[in-house]
Amino acid sequence: AMFCSVALVTTSLAFYPTPSCMLNGDASSDWSTTPLPNPCPLPQNWDVEWSILNSTSLMSTEADGFATNKSWGWVTLDWQANRKNWLNKDPKKTTCEATSARACSQLKSAGKVKRCSIYHNMELALEWLESNRAVMDQEHVDAGWFLKYPNGTVYDERRQPPAGDPDQPMPFLSQWFIDWRNINATQYFVSAIVNSTLLPGVDGTFTDDSNGAPAEHPTLAQELNVTNASLLELQFATQMAGTYLATSLAAVGRTCWDCIGGQVSWTDANFGFNQRPPPPSATKCTQWMRNYCAPGMQGRGMFMDWDTRGNTTNHNQTMAAFLITRPPIALIGSYRMRGDEDWDPLFTLDVGEPLGLCQEIKPHIFQRQWTRGVASLDCSKYKAELPFDSLDLNI
Repeated sequence: AMFCSVALVTTSLAFYPTPSCMLNGDASSDWSTTPLPNPCPLPQNWDVEWSILNSTSLMSTEADGFATNKSWGWVTLDWQANRKNWLNKDPKKTTCEATSARACSQLKSAGKVKRCSIYHNMELALEWLESNRAVMDQEHVDAGWFLKYPNGTVYDERRQPPAGDPDQPMPFLSQWFIDWRNINATQYFVSAIVNSTLLPGVDGTFTDDSNGAPAEHPTLAQELNVTNASLLELQFATQMAGTYLATSLAAVGRTCWDCIGGQVSWTDANFGFNQRPPPPSATKCTQWMRNYCAPGMQGRGMFMDWDTRGNTTNHNQTMAAFLITRPPIALIGSYRMRGDEDWDPLFTLDVGEPLGLCQEIKPHIFQRQWTRGVASLDCSKYKAELPFDSLDLNI
């Protein structure tokens, strides 16, 4: 891939919106009604999956690997997933990428998931990811690929994996900070992530910490004596690399978790990062529906966030809004969903295929016809109608 380097006035970067198509959301409200202004490109040649079942999405962190008695659309494997299998007492023998790819192949072969993605990080080079470890050496430190202390030593925040069974290895693993301002580092890490998604069984990646440094590492600037202007420059370069990555993935028929709909905001610990469902306010609900009902929205992705709280009361409204507005490439779920404990009977609704687009049949009342019924949402009453039968998953 070819990348361009541009000179930026760093003092003004604080006023720029993020350049990343994964992040360009409205963080001003828990209930963002405004679609992302800068969507990521959609993956080439993906089959359209209109069924709700094959549109569900979750993240697994299970040390023994993802186990399910259900069928899911997209499962992304966190770096903690399958760690009993990829960990090794010798950090140089850890195999997170290869092990995760094999797990994806097994899940898909067993018919448990439609698509599967594996973990990468946009802030850190991680010793347990084989493609990262391959360049975590003095040669690339000297070449400026990683952040360094003022004395030239690489900045390494070592960590142990989460505890597991007594027989789980607990090595200390290196975490180096990628300097995306270095064009050679950018080319390598983007290519490495793309290549890992071409492993058998893998459909994409989950890109963690896509805002860039100092995400989850608040003392970094102080320890490295980094100026605020330099930190903003690094964040901007990291987020630009996110867009390069999204484009490169799409070109080979792959994508990332946040590429489908983008992160809207991080404003409520009960939600994930993706597109909020319409709020209960009649005015805001109507605004949300009119925005996402625009015909042009069918040419981009959607990732509707599913509220995982046990006391939530908006699942019917969320599902109705999803069915009324969803484009061909769309997901419904959350990175907070972990497995069968987050299953909902609404995921088995047999809706068929859409017969048209969203219609506002009366002020505040929206509907869409499907081959198996009509989904509707009345924003004035915040009432959903889902007159669909459920799939018989025992057949």
